[in-house]
Amino acid sequence: MAFRFRNSIRIAPGIRLNIGKRGVSVSAGVRGATVTAGNQGVHGNLGLPGTGLSYRTRLDRSVNQRKRGEQEEKRQNRLERQTVALENNPDLAELTLDLDEKGNLLLSTANGTPLASEERRKLLLNFNAEIQEWLEKQMENINGDHDLLVNPHLDILTPDTTSLRHQIEPFPEAHPEQPKFAAAPKAPVKPSAPDISWKDKIIPGRKAKILNEWQAQVNAWQKAYQAWEAEKFRLEAEQAEPRAAYQAELTAWRERKQVHDTEQRKLADTFADRLETDTQVMTEVLKAELNALDWARETLIDFELDKESKKLLLDVDLPEIEMLPTQEARMGVRDLRLVITDKSATQIRRDYARHVHSVVLRIIGTAFHTLPSLEELVISGYSQRLNPATGNIQDDYLFAARVKRPVFAEINFHNLKEVDPVIALERFELVRNMSKTGIFQPIEPLER
Repeated sequence: MAFRFRNSIRIAPGIRLNIGKRGVSVSAGVRGATVTAGNQGVHGNLGLPGTGLSYRTRLDRSVNQRKRGEQEEKRQNRLERQTVALENNPDLAELTLDLDEKGNLLLSTANGTPLASEERRKLLLNFNAEIQEWLEKQMENINGDHDLLVNPHLDILTPDTTSLRHQIEPFPEAHPEQPKFAAAPKAPVKPSAPDISWKDKIIPGRKAKILNEWQAQVNAWQKAYQAWEAEKFRLEAEQAEPRAAYQAELTAWRERKQVHDTEQRKLADTFADRLETDTQVMTEVLKAELNALDWARETLIDFELDKESKKLLLDVDLPEIEMLPTQEARMGVRDLRLVITDKSATQIRRDYARHVHSVVLRIIGTAFHTLPSLEELVISGYSQRLNPATGNIQDDYLFAARVKRPVFAEINFHNLKEVDPVIALERFELVRNMSKTGIFQPIEPLER
């Protein structure tokens, strides 16, 4: 299935935007992005291979994304507190915490011996908060990221506007460093002519003495000035070549910077047009935007734009139903324990149906939001399933839809919590054979 179209995207599971007091980071990464945070939100600057373009995109564009980022920050803080607790309490590190199938807390020594009742009571009393956090972690492991699993469509962005802007890249070359030249010595100051007073004139020999002393100073200044001129000439001759080389380097750097800045301004001025007409730019931007999505399970997407850049074809390799959690857990009301229950087969199938429809709905929204000129897309979802007739695993298409922008835009994107993704796809040209309990029969995808 992955070879029907030219471009492939592998969306890694668990991408998180981490927002905390110490800053912002992206765990699991956004490929090719640098992350910046400010009063106007968290942005990623992404480069587009082969285009010379980079652009600026919001990474915290929805309430749900920010909420998940804050949840991830809490998880990291909790892990740090657990580490500190173990460091400060070596006896706690020698104990083993586990759960039985019903969620009851099992406490034992390192060799597997259950704790005596009195030791257990003291442990629960002294380390109540630490054990509570451990139970919360186990609950998350059992439930998985349920909200992201069944509601990725809550992060759909409106299709009528795009938030993408070209990011002007600063000139990468550093300003040439000016050589450090030895400074020329200061020119010697010519002695001023003396003031001859009337007393100097009437005292015999006084005027002549003053004039002789001044003339001696002038003679000394003339010698010093000649020496200064010689030294100045020597320094100028010595520094002429490196000064000329620096000036040539500076001139060339300024010319290259002017060319770069001109090109960047041109790219910025034409980015919006290229995002609507240049298939290569549209393809690379869509790849980058799909890669920036946070996802509950690994999902593969193959896509292709038509030559007019008006129609998009997508194949989505959906996760298998076996990847969904089969149990759910909640904290016990009174005791330090979890209440673990097995999901019914029907509930698992319904969760899976909501998940795959919600995934496809979010991909549709990302495509329309990213590509303003896109008028229509055809999206097909398939998964690997067992063929009971042959015993082999095969790719089965589960559903396919042809979606036009005006029809998609009729969704109330300000009230997505009330949108059922399973029903939402029925508004489009949909091919699907699914029972009320979420059993899919394979279908043939729509024609291009």
